[in-house]
Amino acid sequence: MANITFPYPYPEHLGIMMPEIILAVLAMALLLGDLCVPKEKKQWVAWAAVATCIVTLIALLQIPTAPAYTTFYGYFVLDDFAAYGKVLLLAATILGIFLSMDYMKDEVNIGEYYVLMLFALLGMMFMVSANNFVLLYLGLELMALSLYVLVAYQRDVLRSSEAALKYFILGSLSSGMLLYGLSFIYGVTGSFMFDGIAEGLAQAGSSSNIAVLLGMMFIIAGLSFKVSIAPFHMWTPDTYEGAPTPVTAFMSVAPKVAGFIIFIRVLADAFPSLQQEYTSVLIVLAILTIGVGNVAAIAQRNIKRMLAYSTVGHVGFVLLGLIAATQEGYSAALVYLTIYLFMNIGVFAIVILMRRDGIQGELLDDFAGLAKVRPGYALAMGLLLFSLAGIPFLAGFWAKFAVLTAVIDAGHIWLAVYAIVFSVVGCFYYLRLIKYMYFDDERVVFAFHESPVMQATIISTTLAVVVFGLYPAPVLAVCASVVTMF
Repeated sequence: MANITFPYPYPEHLGIMMPEIILAVLAMALLLGDLCVPKEKKQWVAWAAVATCIVTLIALLQIPTAPAYTTFYGYFVLDDFAAYGKVLLLAATILGIFLSMDYMKDEVNIGEYYVLMLFALLGMMFMVSANNFVLLYLGLELMALSLYVLVAYQRDVLRSSEAALKYFILGSLSSGMLLYGLSFIYGVTGSFMFDGIAEGLAQAGSSSNIAVLLGMMFIIAGLSFKVSIAPFHMWTPDTYEGAPTPVTAFMSVAPKVAGFIIFIRVLADAFPSLQQEYTSVLIVLAILTIGVGNVAAIAQRNIKRMLAYSTVGHVGFVLLGLIAATQEGYSAALVYLTIYLFMNIGVFAIVILMRRDGIQGELLDDFAGLAKVRPGYALAMGLLLFSLAGIPFLAGFWAKFAVLTAVIDAGHIWLAVYAIVFSVVGCFYYLRLIKYMYFDDERVVFAFHESPVMQATIISTTLAVVVFGLYPAPVLAVCASVVTMF
């Protein structure tokens, strides 16, 4: 019998993929196990999904990340930067599942809902460890396909189906743009590896090569769609409004974390020779994103659409860290993403509580008089909104302070001034909601469907915002320590 030799050796350090392997196996087991569970006991799937995330987190924390290891012939990398991103993604997924437990309990096929969240998480975890455009694209599409279905999960709600269709069409366009840009880069460098691309661009005289510049522009545009950078943000308001609110909360933080982490890795590892060119592009995008997000949010009467444009504005601030293109800038971007996760999840948790019989609880008028009926929720909402606005000394203040300091140190003082001006503009729509809660009379009957899980989520996110605001040093130190490879 002839000996058959596999053309590639067995991958070294395959153990660094153990968290992803565990997550994939448990998610598929959960999908099969859900078929055997009667409808009235489907809630166990939610807790099983939470347990899956916890087991994955434990496995991740057991793996040494210094020095950085790669596997699958360099395609997959695990370093401090990727590990920190995965911790944020796991935290966002656990909180997203908590928000879904009561909201989605009456939906059909609820078990598949939580499995889709786990597969979206799996795609994002592959994204943040991608050291190659092929793995990046596979992770990105696994995330996107799962999110398309989650947005349309309430299939009988017309706005959910409409939002999912818009998201799918524009998401497909962005993926095509990303692949089109990659074809230019591969044509010049002959490599999909980030370090191979960097080496090829340095040898090709890339700054004067039209193909390289076009490729870079298309890649930036494709990634900008995924993180809601203007003018590629047009899907965001409709998708946020139409999706089930827990899905909106999950989408508002987890894909942004994964998207910006891979954005940083692509710019720093694949395009270091194009820093001047991509910085010029990012400055224009940041100006548009901060301006459009904060101005458009003022006109919204639906709080989910308001928070969608708020997200666009905050994404513009995260871009400031990438524009700085320094360790301080990348660290500031991570600080912003970390704090934004808790702020946004907390706000959406309170929005979910406002949903009751016959009322979606998504209009600003629905919050009128909340402080007179439920002062605790009004206080939590007020603290979270003040933090989003960047009021000292809550966590959101330090997030904005970090990115503004980084961009000033990089010499873009005028850009920092522009961001501060629009941050003040953005305070208006946050303060308007606080005015509704504390100074207007009650317009609807408040009848909350409360649960210990929802209350714990609101309390924990609010406390995190307050504690980080009073004592930001640990977050700043951790984020600074995980970007030392750039």
